[in-house]
Amino acid sequence: MPTDISRLVHNVNEQGFTALEKTGLRGQQDQGLVSTLISRDLSGSDDLCVSWGRILPGQHHLCHHHPDASEFYVVISGAPLVHLGDTDYRAKPGDGIYIPRGTTHGITNDGDEDVNLVVGVSKPADWQFVADE
Repeated sequence: MPTDISRLVHNVNEQGFTALEKTGLRGQQDQGLVSTLISRDLSGSDDLCVSWGRILPGQHHLCHHHPDASEFYVVISGAPLVHLGDTDYRAKPGDGIYIPRGTTHGITNDGDEDVNLVVGVSKPADWQFVADE
C-alpha cells in the first residue's frame, strides 16, 4: 500500500505565511510571519512542530519563554539579533540555535534583508507562550 504523502509533505511556498498573533506585557504586538510545515493537526505529529519563520526588516519577535517545550532556530538568511536569556547573539546563515525549555528568547531584525529561519518546538501543538516583555 503506497504512503499517502498529502499529510506528510507541506511546502512553504504553497501554504504561504500568517502573521504572529501574540501580545506582549505592555500590549505590544508580536511581529513576524510563520508557515507551519509539521504539526499535530497538519501532519499527525506526536512529538514536534516545525515551521518556517520570516522576520521582516524592522520587526521584533517578542522575548518570551516556553515552560513546557524546548525550541530551535536554524537561520537560513539574514543576520538577526537573537536574544537568549540575558545575552544577545548576532546570528548568521547556517547557525543552529538551541533554546532550552524555560529560556527567554526573541529575535530582532535590525538589518535590511528578510530573516528566514526554520523553527522547531519539542511538542506537536499547544505549547505555552509566556511573554517576558
